[in-house]
Amino acid sequence: MNFTHFLITRFNVAVEQWDRDKAGHRTLDDAWMQHRLDLFSRFCVPTIAGQTENNFKWIIYCDTATDDISLERIQTSIQPVYGASVRLVNDFNQMLNDLKLLILNVDTSFAITSRVDNDDGLGKNFIWQVQKNFIEKDNTIINLNGGVLYDEEKRILTEIRNKKFNHYGSLIEGIKPVDNLVSILGYPHDKPPADYSIIDVDFRFAWLKVIHSRNLSSRTHGIPVTLEKVLPHYTLAKENLPISQINTWKYAGTKILDRITRKLNG
Repeated sequence: MNFTHFLITRFNVAVEQWDRDKAGHRTLDDAWMQHRLDLFSRFCVPTIAGQTENNFKWIIYCDTATDDISLERIQTSIQPVYGASVRLVNDFNQMLNDLKLLILNVDTSFAITSRVDNDDGLGKNFIWQVQKNFIEKDNTIINLNGGVLYDEEKRILTEIRNKKFNHYGSLIEGIKPVDNLVSILGYPHDKPPADYSIIDVDFRFAWLKVIHSRNLSSRTHGIPVTLEKVLPHYTLAKENLPISQINTWKYAGTKILDRITRKLNG
């Protein structure tokens, strides 16, 4: 293969306008860190460890100020993932520069950078499907448009089948001078550079987004789906995805009423 594939997770490196979650609580403090470590170990790590294609390098970026106990928990959590490593940086710009240097020093003609947040997961065929759609064309984005949402508080599982420019994009870049490299973290996921080529792949169960109280802004949407339909596509313990039938029916009923109301008003 003429590419090197990096999967990138920005664990607690600060970005602008991200000092509060949707509930108004401060991010990156100890309470936030403990909550994310729990989600990371339950949802993120198992789905990365269970990839059917293991020809990739998982890079987890942490702030240099991260306490030793948290770093040790992260290091211990990722041990089942071959090629996983933690890198420490001072800020977002240093993280981008470090990633570009990693790309620059590969021994292939192309690099793929994919992204996954520390509180989310990937379908077990995510890496395989991205690599299946690889082409030798610089500045090409691969979007796997299908995935599931899990509302941890309401215990509702929904499916999204056509979410373009989602959080789980991958970028193909030819190896070139470091100042010309971008990486998947070099632009907002929903606002790619206008001159980039885009490959949209209609692939179900590519990713898992966890909705919880400490998200920045995420809300539950999509079509309710059964746990039995989802579990074969993710290496997750069933007990980590408890489902409330009552809340699911309430959610579905609300969606149906909203659709009827829109039709009547339209």
